[in-house]
Amino acid sequence: MPEDSATQKKKRPMGLKARASKKQKAESTEQVVNDFDEDNTATIMLKNDLEEDANEMDELEGIFDSAMEELASGDPERAVTLLRGTIHECDRILRVHDRDIEAGVEAIEIEPRFYYIYGTALFSISEISAAKLGDQRYEYLELSLHRLEQAREAMTGTEPFVWRVYDGLAKIGLDLLSREEADEEDKEAAAKLATAIGNFDRALDALANVDAEQAKSGTLATVEMVQSLADSSCLGETGSTTLMDWTESKLAALPASEPTSKEGQAAEICYLRARALWIRASVILGQMDETDEIPDKETFQRLLSEASDLLVEAESRDAVLLRGEIQLNLGNVQEDGDEQDRLYRLAIKDFKLIQADGELSEELTQFIEDFEQDDASDDASDDDEEMDDANDEDASDDEDANDDDEMGDDEE
Repeated sequence: MPEDSATQKKKRPMGLKARASKKQKAESTEQVVNDFDEDNTATIMLKNDLEEDANEMDELEGIFDSAMEELASGDPERAVTLLRGTIHECDRILRVHDRDIEAGVEAIEIEPRFYYIYGTALFSISEISAAKLGDQRYEYLELSLHRLEQAREAMTGTEPFVWRVYDGLAKIGLDLLSREEADEEDKEAAAKLATAIGNFDRALDALANVDAEQAKSGTLATVEMVQSLADSSCLGETGSTTLMDWTESKLAALPASEPTSKEGQAAEICYLRARALWIRASVILGQMDETDEIPDKETFQRLLSEASDLLVEAESRDAVLLRGEIQLNLGNVQEDGDEQDRLYRLAIKDFKLIQADGELSEELTQFIEDFEQDDASDDASDDDEEMDDANDEDASDDEDANDDDEMGDDEE
């Protein structure tokens, strides 16, 4: 989702500072956050350590915002360093707070934004370092979920980050749910899915209250992410269908655009609507049995044809690739040889556009090579046939000439 207007305020200059060697290293109370003593992990010292009048929460937010900026600029390594520092400081603040409460002295106020920052930092680490963390990633997700739930409970509803809290809760909920191997009839899994979708709705509604145009962009970004999850089928057919129903309802609520539009958000809406139809068709394709017969061929073709119409003037890489795959699958179910050949050639034209701009999947590359090889063989066969016909004609002419000569001899 896009950045909200609240993050555009002037930020205090905050850099990474090495803790003084004489300062004792605090132990984390969260077992999952145990890597702050690594050489490549910078520990952040808040200004409050040096300036008594500094606002600790503002400084923490400055570090967190810097991490998000590094992530947006394409420097995940730097972002991870800042995020680890953010988590470390959040943990320290909580321990100081709890210690003061136990001692009966005045403790700092834990604001909703603290829990938002803490939870979002944990979630961001889980995404950036997913491969490195392995199964430990889910520990980060569980902790992130807990902190964001605390933020939700503490919010008044007027905070500028409300939509981010609900967006995070929705994403984490789906992420954790995708790990479970729930039965299609699992009511608990269905309830969790409904909760996640409800959180997306709350996030987009809250964003609309901040900025209507950002809400539209946020809707498109969320729909694309949810479509990818549905397409992965990791939530089963029922879960994927539920997600697709939600994305299509969100797309239907957006302002109508020309079906061949190729500019800006209108083009993106067309792409996402076409992708929704493609995913629906893919579900039907996945129901084929060992006979390779599509169970509802008529619906399959209709869905793909409607999707193709939405991408007539597509220009983005994703849209062109999708259009090519649609043409390929439409060609696969054609009984008319000439129409199949036409659709295959359209698909190859799009695939070559993708190749010229970057890599194409091995499967689609092989399709192009096989088709062009067969095409070359057919052309060679046609040339041979034409030559054979020409030779037959020459032979026929020679026979006619011989017949004429024989008739001349007989007359003499």
